Amino acid sequence: MTRFIRYGKVFKLYELIQPFMKYSLPVEEKLPAKNILVIAPHADDESVGCGGTVSIHTAGGGGADVVFCTTDGKIREDESASALNVLGARAAAPLGFPVESLKSEKSLPGRLRSVIEDKKPGIIFLPFFMDNHEDHRAVNKALAAAYGKDNADFMIYAYPVWFPLYPNVLSDISGAWETKKKAIECYKSQLADRDYVKMAKSLGQYWGEVKGRGIKIAETFFRASAGEYFALVNKGQ
Repeated sequence: MTRFIRYGKVFKLYELIQPFMKYSLPVEEKLPAKNILVIAPHADDESVGCGGTVSIHTAGGGGADVVFCTTDGKIREDESASALNVLGARAAAPLGFPVESLKSEKSLPGRLRSVIEDKKPGIIFLPFFMDNHEDHRAVNKALAAAYGKDNADFMIYAYPVWFPLYPNVLSDISGAWETKKKAIECYKSQLADRDYVKMAKSLGQYWGEVKGRGIKIAETFFRASAGEYFALVNKGQ
């Protein structure tokens, strides 16, 4: 992990997202789109960040594609294939950039836009624009640059990995936790030095308890239209 976010940006973040917050945090039982695309800067972000929601969506007949932006060798590629099989998701053609290179990859905006135009998702999942990894932030900047002032007709659901975002929508994954856990556990190479299962479960249990209503584990998202979200990305740079 590289270059932590400065505190000043964290304080600015809350000023930016405040208009999107509601007193009562809503629980979304079903995604408002048939086809979704998950942008994963690294193989495992999809399972850690939104694996429960993806598995619920695919189990209900929805379509889910995942595009991996970086590559980290054959072992991790094989692990990602197993994880997507668990989640019922399809792998889009990987972009194949080196890990921790995305902020300098000039072709990233165009390649992301090509994937989106090919898959035509109604919702895009990606790490929150101030998530605490430079590759995660680079993906947000690239996507905002790819669309500029163009109208984009998809919604953004930003998920946390390295930064517990304050959400404006929850997904109850109590019944899908075991599936999410199994998907994360496919990444044995990554679990060797950090317990991502414990990280995901602890955060999910916290938000489940915050919301109540018998929710045992939740996934959290910052939801906005593409235009609204890209404006926030540009303001937060």
